[in-house]
Amino acid sequence: MELDELKSTWQALEKALERTNRLNAAMLRQQKLHAVHGSLRSLWLNQAFQIIVGVLFIALAGLLWSTKPTALSVIVGGVTVQAYGIGCIVTAGGVFSSLHRIDYAATVVAVQDGLARVRRAYGICVLVAGLSWWFLWVPILMVLAALVHINLYAHAPSVIWIGMGTGIAGVAGTYGMYRYSQRSSSARVRRFVELAMFGRGLQKALSQLDEIRRFEQELQG
Repeated sequence: MELDELKSTWQALEKALERTNRLNAAMLRQQKLHAVHGSLRSLWLNQAFQIIVGVLFIALAGLLWSTKPTALSVIVGGVTVQAYGIGCIVTAGGVFSSLHRIDYAATVVAVQDGLARVRRAYGICVLVAGLSWWFLWVPILMVLAALVHINLYAHAPSVIWIGMGTGIAGVAGTYGMYRYSQRSSSARVRRFVELAMFGRGLQKALSQLDEIRRFEQELQG
């Protein structure tokens, strides 16, 4: 009887420990998923701001069209500015859509997949809304000059060509830095570039999900 009672007590302890572990895992999951949602708040705000910027650029192009420009260079500048505004809105909408589709009640792997989609959408957003600024300042200058009836390309073509050359060098340098960071053995370099491209909020969210997954794997192991 004593042996049977000992076995029974041991089994009860094991079940209690298992319940405690499941409870701890559930609490950690809830806390971390709440933290993930909070970490992504800055990304929501960033995309909302980007949409506002896109609307402003479309409005700037609209002002140009109201002057009925005839110079080809001015028209190209206006189209570029308007296309940028539309691109800002479309890519921000893509990030919003990816964020909205994340199901926080799903498995950690499913949430990670959702954040991977957000990361891809945000990467496109960075290319369109961020990297293009190496060139974008040139058409902006052209549009602003055209609004006061000055054809910048006709009066100062060197500004345009220097701007294009600077843009090419800037894009090449940025791409080279990213490629270097991917091949670098330094975690600090990779982290710096990742933060510069994707922001602290998204990287923090991914890191918090990794913590949940590691904890669940330890419990299963």
